[in-house]
Amino acid sequence: MSKRKIALGPGAASLILIVVALSLCMLAMLAQIGARSDYNLAARSAEMVTRVYELRDHSEHRMAELDAVLARCGAEKQDREAYLAAVSENLPEGMTLNGNIVSWTEPLNNRTMNCEAEILEPDGIPRAKWITYKLKVDEPEDDWEW
Repeated sequence: MSKRKIALGPGAASLILIVVALSLCMLAMLAQIGARSDYNLAARSAEMVTRVYELRDHSEHRMAELDAVLARCGAEKQDREAYLAAVSENLPEGMTLNGNIVSWTEPLNNRTMNCEAEILEPDGIPRAKWITYKLKVDEPEDDWEW
């Protein structure tokens, strides 16, 4: 039996080389597109985390202001109702008292942190404790990039 040889000429080898080169170029382009998308996602995520930490920082400063008010009002050693009335009169701007719960909001751009703290006994440490701090994000739908 005679075996037949399949010979590839210079044209077929050149064609295979061109296909391989184009495939590698396509792979490089897809890798760059993926890297750019990852970078954009990481940048947006870092920006969001920075905003959340700013809001958290503002709310902690406001909690410190509340603690200073509670310390001043608690130094007078009065009964619970008089203490809460004095606290209500001296609350920092933007804070509201409902029973023994103080609430306020911290806005920053399109994010808002709703904060609540419970007032504890005037002679105790701590004088107030966190109940909630919830983050609310108001982003329009057209802000999302798909």
